[in-house]
Amino acid sequence: MQRIDIGIIGGGASGLMAAVAAADSVKGRPCEIIIFEKKDRVGKKLLATGNGKCNLTNLSFSVEKPGLFYRSRNPELLASFFARFGAEDTLKQFERLGMLVTDRNGYVYPLSGQAATVLDTLRFALEERKVHTVTECRVERAAYRREGRNAGFYVQTPDESYFCRRLILSCGSAAGEKNADLGGYELAKGFGHTLITPLPALVQLRCAGNFWKGLAGVRTEAGILLTIEGKGKKEEYEEQGELQLTDYGISGIPVFQLSRFASAALSQGRKVKATIDFLPAFRGKDDDWQALIKKKCRDCRQRSMEVLFNGLVNKKIIQTMWKLNGLHGEDIVSSETFPAVEKVFFMLRNFEVTVTASNPFANAQVCAGGVPLTEVDSQMESRCCPGLYLAGELLDVDGRCGGYNLQWAWTSGYLAGQAAALSIRTERKKYD
Repeated sequence: MQRIDIGIIGGGASGLMAAVAAADSVKGRPCEIIIFEKKDRVGKKLLATGNGKCNLTNLSFSVEKPGLFYRSRNPELLASFFARFGAEDTLKQFERLGMLVTDRNGYVYPLSGQAATVLDTLRFALEERKVHTVTECRVERAAYRREGRNAGFYVQTPDESYFCRRLILSCGSAAGEKNADLGGYELAKGFGHTLITPLPALVQLRCAGNFWKGLAGVRTEAGILLTIEGKGKKEEYEEQGELQLTDYGISGIPVFQLSRFASAALSQGRKVKATIDFLPAFRGKDDDWQALIKKKCRDCRQRSMEVLFNGLVNKKIIQTMWKLNGLHGEDIVSSETFPAVEKVFFMLRNFEVTVTASNPFANAQVCAGGVPLTEVDSQMESRCCPGLYLAGELLDVDGRCGGYNLQWAWTSGYLAGQAAALSIRTERKKYD
């Protein structure tokens, strides 16, 4: 059995940051740290973030109002974590590790524009600090043991067993996994933690209707109102941005921002609807919108529908609206067709669809749910098991698009790694 100081289960963003922070926080005698990673290399998910460009944090974040950027059963607890390691600290940390960054309206990327730069920076830091990584290594069992003065964690892998004085769980979530792997959650439960059911978040939504194939591939600015009903209450959430239409429903950043609410509601058997405004520039300008409709109908009377609706929205959208209202492009604008024309104009601003499901974990960027924040202390140490620390997506924290989820990984990983190392330092002083 190998004996080490700190074992880290999970070599994603939070685990890598935890390892660097731990190595930098132990002074005097070296601290032996091992990362256990189930994939064939560490940081694989990191390479896919930000479409391969890695939006590693966001300077628009407000420490005082974390609930605007993150979702959790206990969002009020997030402020203290980010106050100790926030976006500015992330920039300083990567600068200290030798990486250059660029700021695009608050969205921070590596100067190279490559996610691989972020991963390489962390890998080089681990090599310099002599942190050992074991890849293609699935932890089969982890348990707490106390034997007199010796307390720690027994970790069993297929090839070896380890005794770790401190253990950090940074196993990530099932997001992005073809076969949903809930192993990290099971490890946490084995130490006495409870679990808020993990659900896909930052994910596409599937919608009812047989017209979606005709809309597939369209990208357009739109406003989206998500309405949730059932269980005796009604909720509404709204976003605006570039909407992507697929052959099964809706996608794009505004949909991703809303998806965690849809996932949660659908899992509870509640009804979810999305109302799409394909002309959000007229939001709050109803008089202007009505004036436009009157002018268009007056100017295009006895002309074709193609002329009437030309240039308002993407052709695929308007063609779908015609079909849903029994119109064709060659139909003439007249008193007979005007009722259907009115319906098309209404639908362009209020296209209501029923959301039937979110896409599965494999399509999700992150997961909602996980271990409640109330089950860790301010140092990310488990309240259920001393010497155990939790970080990253394993915890009940999911952020908006825009670098917020990676910031949570850096924050929780740094705090967990630092606290684990400092506790070892304290222990050494006590028994030396």
